[in-house]
Amino acid sequence: MFITKEELKIKYNNQFKLVKEFVNDWDPIGLLPAAPDDEYEFEIARIVTLLRQAKSPEALATGIASIFTKAFGQDFGKEDCLQVAKKIMGETTISDRKR
Repeated sequence: MFITKEELKIKYNNQFKLVKEFVNDWDPIGLLPAAPDDEYEFEIARIVTLLRQAKSPEALATGIASIFTKAFGQDFGKEDCLQVAKKIMGETTISDRKR
């Protein structure tokens, strides 16, 4: 089945909004609400990309930990990110992640 560029864009935007909601609620650095609403958008975009590769919440949590450790210079472990990874993966279907 062929998926159009527009369909891919819609799917990405939907995933981005979902991940943004979870990450902003999590607020791993404690910057919100004082920081702008787009504070974590660079990291969120990278997480959305990881969704296509992650086979489990644990794998996604490892990726999220790496993203936030590099972005903010604080040490994040997989366990720090596992809850948000489970929420993200629980709300996205496998077919959504593969496209």
